[in-house]
Amino acid sequence: MLSIERIRMQLPSGFEHRASTIARLVGESMAEFQPSENRNLDRLSIGPVQISPQATDQEIARSVADRIASRIRGSL
Repeated sequence: MLSIERIRMQLPSGFEHRASTIARLVGESMAEFQPSENRNLDRLSIGPVQISPQATDQEIARSVADRIASRIRGSL
């Protein structure tokens, strides 16, 4: 089971009003992720994610979730 207690994102200027929706969608996307083993990570940083200014909230969330899943797989 994956549990995310807090997510902190730095969004480009003009995206501030989209933060809560993007965070919710990241959570929904991560609900599909099943780690191969149980582990506790105090912090996970994914670095910048390149997005198009025309990207939908769903596309942004999926990019972030994919990066989180890749980092978790790499740290297990």
